[in-house]
Amino acid sequence: MNGKVYSIRLSLALGAGARCNEILSAFDSARDIFESDMQTLRLSGVFTQKQLEKIEKSKMQDASVQLETCEKNGWQCIAYRDKEYPDLLRRTADPPLVLYINGSFDYINESLCFGIVGTRNPSSDSVNTAMSISAQLADAGAVIVSGGALGIDSAAHQGALKAGGRTVAVLGCGLGTRYLMQSAYLREEISKNGAVISEFAPFTPASKTTFPIRNRIISGISRGVLVVEAGERSGSIITANCAMLQGRDVFAVPGNIVTSSYVGANRLIRDGATAVTCAQDIIDEYDSLYPGKLKRQNYEAAAKGENKKEKIIKKSTALLSEKEKAVYEKFAGEPLYPGDVAAMTGLTLGEVNVILTSLEINDYIISVSGGRFKLI
Repeated sequence: MNGKVYSIRLSLALGAGARCNEILSAFDSARDIFESDMQTLRLSGVFTQKQLEKIEKSKMQDASVQLETCEKNGWQCIAYRDKEYPDLLRRTADPPLVLYINGSFDYINESLCFGIVGTRNPSSDSVNTAMSISAQLADAGAVIVSGGALGIDSAAHQGALKAGGRTVAVLGCGLGTRYLMQSAYLREEISKNGAVISEFAPFTPASKTTFPIRNRIISGISRGVLVVEAGERSGSIITANCAMLQGRDVFAVPGNIVTSSYVGANRLIRDGATAVTCAQDIIDEYDSLYPGKLKRQNYEAAAKGENKKEKIIKKSTALLSEKEKAVYEKFAGEPLYPGDVAAMTGLTLGEVNVILTSLEINDYIISVSGGRFKLI
């Protein structure tokens, strides 16, 4: 029997987020756990009574179904002791027993992985900042890690994609789940240029508890984490706190001191996080740890040059489909909501969301505050 199925079975029994390092240190493998009797497991002292009950009730068939689902969909399943498992994540207190992966992941232990997180409702300035820093880091050779959500997460992923770099999205639900469908196209692009990953079994729905659980993976995979615009009690601050507990570096983009949406990031800086204004601030921190793997450029000067652009000129639509042209032609000076575009074109909101994501990835438009889009 495939040894991986035992890891899947144990992960299903213990649940996502379980502190399994002590458990795994007491046994040679997940298989050994299920081949031991309950008295041996109890005497090991690493399981709670509730965990023992769950292990006893678990079924190999349930794990086999998950493995078959992965094989059917072309997804990978990487277990804790597999060589492909992220080394940094393995050394945390509560690493996932398995990771389900859509995309490629073989570069993860050879690259600088860097997390970028922030609010789901950012200002346009924060979106541009996250996208710019992400693009510059990806161009330098870093792998950008984020949560695949709206706002800063999406900007971080898009920045990496636009630079032709790799990016990893860590989901708070299982692969294949119909969640945040307006970003489905983005997740598909990420899987082609990196990976979409989750510790939750395929098709596990998202909930209020799944996102805080997944945040430790974003920081756990990453050498450092950058927070771009975050409120005092946001999920991004949870990720930053996870990073601190894991011994990761924490960075933050300073923001307006009288705006509540920047309180979290500003307090991180007050408490010792490194303030960041451009990608070079981050690259300088890691250049010696990844000799020869990070390109050094004057990104600060490049960022200033970008800010001088004033005139917006529409691109050629020769490569766009008819529906993409119809959507793109509706953009002029003011940002538009997806609903506005749907009303003006007669397309469904679902079609519009897919087209807007495609246009954004291909540098025709950019997302701004409030879920709107405008011309680049």
